[in-house]
Amino acid sequence: MTGFLGALIRRERLRQSVSQEGLCRGICAVSYLSKIEQGKAEAGEDILLPLLERLGVTYERDGDFLARAGEVVEDLYEGLLDGRDDTAPFQEKLAWLRDNRERCLASPYMLDVLIFTGCRLGGEETAELREAAEFVPWMTRRQYELYLAARAAGGREGAAEELLRLNPCGYYTYFTGLLHYRAGRYMEAADHLTRSYDLAAQEGRAFLMLQSKIYLGNCFSFIRRQERMLEHYRVARRLAAALGDPGEYLPTIDYNVACTYLEQKRPEEALALLRTVRRRDALFYHKLAIALEQLGRQEEALSAVEEGLALPAADPISPEAVRGMLEAVAYRLRHPDYLRDGVYPALMEDLFRLLREKALAGFVRFHLPYMLEALEAERRYKEAYRLSREFSAEF
Repeated sequence: MTGFLGALIRRERLRQSVSQEGLCRGICAVSYLSKIEQGKAEAGEDILLPLLERLGVTYERDGDFLARAGEVVEDLYEGLLDGRDDTAPFQEKLAWLRDNRERCLASPYMLDVLIFTGCRLGGEETAELREAAEFVPWMTRRQYELYLAARAAGGREGAAEELLRLNPCGYYTYFTGLLHYRAGRYMEAADHLTRSYDLAAQEGRAFLMLQSKIYLGNCFSFIRRQERMLEHYRVARRLAAALGDPGEYLPTIDYNVACTYLEQKRPEEALALLRTVRRRDALFYHKLAIALEQLGRQEEALSAVEEGLALPAADPISPEAVRGMLEAVAYRLRHPDYLRDGVYPALMEDLFRLLREKALAGFVRFHLPYMLEALEAERRYKEAYRLSREFSAEF
């Protein structure tokens, strides 16, 4: 515990810009404080508590609160390894940590709180993670593994590889596959997800098996391997049914299959499936509008676009990108001569650039035919050829 309190003292001292000499005056020697902060001295409460008091930190000693915090942290670790980090119960416990952040930061769970609240998949490294980096020497094994996962999620090169060397368990293998998936490296993602499924089966984590199979299906959907996609989705459906369809994953499967049908210009099948999907977000209405557009049902397609524009966008794509996708469909529907009016090709270029910057690779791949159509309409054949070659290499 002294090592943790030393880390806590150092954290607060640096945050308040207090020198070691100023903090320990009248309590202990500077050299002794330095050893406390480094975890090299076993100081007693007669030293530690005055140091904390001088920093204005009331070290959490409420037994009931500490028991609750410990229970929440344990549930979060178990939920994470089970692949339930996007479920409502997991997010509720994470919200409890955030709501009780200050008390938790003055408790033995300080580092767990910093790492759990600092993980942002696909985003920049957060202030919490930068703060936690100062305390790597005091982290437990599982804290350090989670810290590496958070660093990998923030784009830190080599963090995922180190994580798998330390703990190649089902979840961290799945997590690494998910990083590849979000970057559009679908074959690398499929390799990791196949391993994560097998590991999850060995570990008895059925929910993680379901997640792995869903993302395996997604991978093969994006690279247009329909039979492999359906094979993985069939297993995912059975697992979802056995688990009571936790998180309502069946609509996600149906939505992705419908997207594949649209890419294959099979609008009747896509529309029939979309009509059964239990989701009504902006992305759903985008695909519904395209199915109706391909069937020549312009007015219905425009109504679907309007429905989509009235709804907020949700992860994994930015609101700006979703709006651009819907507006591109609307433009085609309202301007039958869109390929020759000089406006649509520029609109499509802007959308395609936005998707490459802010959306998953699968969204970009879905819009590639529209981008190529726009380039060819303007006789920009060399650009169309280069773009086709680029995506052939990537996918």
